[in-house]
Amino acid sequence: MPPYIRRSLIALSIDDPKLADKAFDSWADAIVLDIVKHSGQDWQQTLKAQMPSAIAAASRGGAEVFVRLNAQTAYAELDATVFAGLAGVVLVGVADATELVLASAKLDALELERGILQGSLEIDLEITTAQGIWNSLEIARASSRIGTLTISEHALYQNLDIPFLATLEVEPIEFIKGQIITVATSVNGQAQGMSYPLCVTQKEVDEATLKKAILRARDTGFKGALCTHLSWVKHCNEGFRPSADEVEYYKEVRVVFAEGLKRGLASVPLNGKMIDVPVDLRAEVYLEWADRVALRDQQKIQAHQK
Repeated sequence: MPPYIRRSLIALSIDDPKLADKAFDSWADAIVLDIVKHSGQDWQQTLKAQMPSAIAAASRGGAEVFVRLNAQTAYAELDATVFAGLAGVVLVGVADATELVLASAKLDALELERGILQGSLEIDLEITTAQGIWNSLEIARASSRIGTLTISEHALYQNLDIPFLATLEVEPIEFIKGQIITVATSVNGQAQGMSYPLCVTQKEVDEATLKKAILRARDTGFKGALCTHLSWVKHCNEGFRPSADEVEYYKEVRVVFAEGLKRGLASVPLNGKMIDVPVDLRAEVYLEWADRVALRDQQKIQAHQK
């Protein structure tokens, strides 16, 4: 069961004059705000003035709002970017647990200072280096604020000195992706990502190719993806969830298995397959997941109707 219904994320600059319209029209589950430090200005004061309105603009369509910060400079940037309405921060390039502990402590103070519910601000990780991958479990366990883990694939390929190619028969970092999915799940978080080779090309592709890539990512263990293009959002929202066929099948599983239990049976046949306790538990998870997706979609519909 994914702890968050965060199937689609898009990154937008706080300086984008069309920020509000793009966020509203995207129907993304989450918006990631990228900050801009203007030379010749007091960037902290400028960001403090910009962020509250940027957060409000980005959330108008019902999306959760995050701000993306460099892990090495985040301690100084948090004071200028964290305000009410923000769901959390995305730390890029975290290499060890020390950086995370410092950021978490800073969020403790800012929540208290700015009237934000204590412990509510999430920290998401965008891992960029081999060191970050190696230390990912230690990092993820360093704070209860951890929500999602993502690999910045272009940065990681560069760090590992791997050719950034989309034509290989086997994905070079497939094992690493499995590790990040496992680490995220072990701390009650979730991993976000796209399958190979779309994660490398990041191109707009035809609908069939995109749907296939999303399904593979979902079945690998990812629960959502950062959408390089606005056209990806709709398909990520539809793909990172149980399909209509899966919902109908698992509803039938629950009914048939419950009837079998009443007859004292530990397993029952359905469509040529045997249904037992693990399958019934999976059905329960998938149906709850589908219900939570429906609720999330309804929340966004209501936000768009205001």
